[in-house]
Amino acid sequence: MFEFDKYEKHLHADRELAPQSSYDPVHDIQKMSLLMWGEHCVECAAPSCFTSCDLYQSRPDGRCRRLTYGMFRNHRFPSVRGYGAEISFKKWGKIEARGNTLMFPTRVTLWGERLISFIAPLANATGAIAHRLSGDSRWSYMEHALLDRFARWLHRKKVAGAGSLPDFFLLEVYNPMDVPVRIQLSMSIASGSNKPLHSAKLAPPFRASVFLPAGYSRHEFGREQFSKVTECGLPFDIAIIPDGEMAARVVFLTADFVVRRKVSGLEGTSQPKIKCVVWDLDNTLWDGILLESESVTLRSNVRELLRFFDERGVLLSIASKNDESSAWRRLEELGVSNYFLYPQINWMPKSENIKLIAEQLNIGLDTFAFIDDNPFELEEVSRALKGVACVNALDIGHLFSSPRYQGTASDEARKRSQFYREEFVRKKSASQFGSDYLGFLAACAIKLHVDRYIDEDLDRVSELVQRTNQLNFSGRKYLRSEILPILADKEVEKYVLRCSDNYGSYGVVGFCITRLAGDEIRIEDFMLSCRVQGRFIEQAFFNHLVNLHTARIPKDLWVNFKPTGRNVPAQQVLESLKFVPCLSGKGLRLDLNSHSLDCSFISIESSPQEKGRTT
Repeated sequence: MFEFDKYEKHLHADRELAPQSSYDPVHDIQKMSLLMWGEHCVECAAPSCFTSCDLYQSRPDGRCRRLTYGMFRNHRFPSVRGYGAEISFKKWGKIEARGNTLMFPTRVTLWGERLISFIAPLANATGAIAHRLSGDSRWSYMEHALLDRFARWLHRKKVAGAGSLPDFFLLEVYNPMDVPVRIQLSMSIASGSNKPLHSAKLAPPFRASVFLPAGYSRHEFGREQFSKVTECGLPFDIAIIPDGEMAARVVFLTADFVVRRKVSGLEGTSQPKIKCVVWDLDNTLWDGILLESESVTLRSNVRELLRFFDERGVLLSIASKNDESSAWRRLEELGVSNYFLYPQINWMPKSENIKLIAEQLNIGLDTFAFIDDNPFELEEVSRALKGVACVNALDIGHLFSSPRYQGTASDEARKRSQFYREEFVRKKSASQFGSDYLGFLAACAIKLHVDRYIDEDLDRVSELVQRTNQLNFSGRKYLRSEILPILADKEVEKYVLRCSDNYGSYGVVGFCITRLAGDEIRIEDFMLSCRVQGRFIEQAFFNHLVNLHTARIPKDLWVNFKPTGRNVPAQQVLESLKFVPCLSGKGLRLDLNSHSLDCSFISIESSPQEKGRTT
């Protein structure tokens, strides 16, 4: 809920704000937290700053006005609440809530918000009377103090074990401005905690930079991203702050911890997330036709959408019927050429060009989207490539909020396009070695870094277990809620693989779950990025696992392999290493007494605890 009772109508000049285009607000919320968002100052030192700060402007309760007119309940903006909270930030303005993750059924939360909205004016009036009678200014913001205490009580109730945990924090907004807005979302331990701890023991704050394009957008932050703060037991605060000192005007529709309503069968039939967006150029990426005018300019929202995709690890390419040299020169002049990988600018059918891009990137066509303004081209691609999502250029504004196009917000995602550029250089160098592929790999000086899983790896591991297809040995994909208990299981070993070579870093490329059963190493799950396909990483890692167990030399290596139709490359790797099917029909096994896994041209580095492990 929002602090609507401090709204000042006389300060609100433009009260006719409405959505410029329709949107579909989130409606599948089963449970919500009861957060009370209030107006605050980034540099707040209340109440002493009320007399010392030049920016101080009094609200009705005497606190500082850092929002132009407060928070306005705007019923023109649909949401799960039936309205949006319209806010215009002033310099140093922010909104903040005392955190709690106590989840109530949505109707209970909304009923509670209405009840508090009814009681708030009574508390304000009572505080104002007490202020006049006593002369103590603190009475004037009695309602603020009461809501603070109530929020902390909700947090203590949650800490005591009440209720379920949230799926994610949902930020649903409408940006009515003509330009994008960037805000900072943070969750951190409250500075006034009554359980003082050494700073090294405090959970690190969760912070995310959120890009708000013009119009509607939604942003989801998984529980695993902020759980160290919200589940540590200490009071915590949540803040939303505009970047810089710009005057940002935003309509907040939802800013809550939520549990999504589970729909039977939906998880298994949902389409895969988009991994690559392929763009046409004329009247799509830019306005106009290049061959008619070389001064074409980017269309509205395109630059922001390219940056949005790039930051979230969604790859970008081009399939355009155009003159290649002229088109590429204009892309460079517009400052966007570096976004695109393996662009196909020629006169071939666009479906053929998209297939070429997919082959170069080595990802499935069912994770591709194609954007074009021409219905004929969209139909041609749609008929030829059944799995490709075809998007009319008029609809690109909706991609900011479409769930399939959200990518991920991890550090690995932001580096993904760079990984592919480095791979292009590798392929170019490999051609110089001709048929001596092993000689090329040796010259690359590949290093495989094998480390035990730690909490900081969660984002990338979650990506791997949800996105990997070709080198997914068990064929299984995990939801975040399914992988978390496995990561917490101390009975299995969890390894994270990173890889680098002379051309750069591949980043985190693999995740493996293993256990030792007698004389047998059992690989329960193994996912490896297709970025390192054909590098013999599997063999080097298997050899490392065998060499770890020096006290009790294993006799067999078993891999939980299940064919899916898409993980044929994984099967080919195992067969090349002489793995054979088990008599039980479950998985493949290698006899370590008969076959060697030595891979001398790849060097292995591991964490200190791995080097000392002998059991």
